Amino acid sequence: MNTVEDRANRIKLSSMISRNLMWQYSVGLIAHLVIITIISAGWDSAYLALTVFTVFVTLITIAGPLQQMDQWKAVIDDSQENEADLHIMKLSDTVQWGMFKGLVVCSLGLTALAEIYLMWMA
Repeated sequence: MNTVEDRANRIKLSSMISRNLMWQYSVGLIAHLVIITIISAGWDSAYLALTVFTVFVTLITIAGPLQQMDQWKAVIDDSQENEADLHIMKLSDTVQWGMFKGLVVCSLGLTALAEIYLMWMA
């Protein structure tokens, strides 16, 4: 599994995963901006449905990027020993995956909690 095609496939897969990660996170942010806009408009009758949607969007947009990060790490770990001097390999050893996962969970989770607080308690 150390042919030129294998290396090209890993590079292509890594690129696809990073693009998917950014799309999933961006969709979550856009959804939360729409939810905040609806809350700001004062549409009280939509709060129950909006709460369900907030929870659903938050869970999906947290699970997706976390899975993409795990998949990205697995693709990098599949590289061969003779690729250890590649910059992407050196970078993958220093990336703080836990910090990035924590930022995804906190940013989307806390935003969802703030939205639910605005709808039901404020």
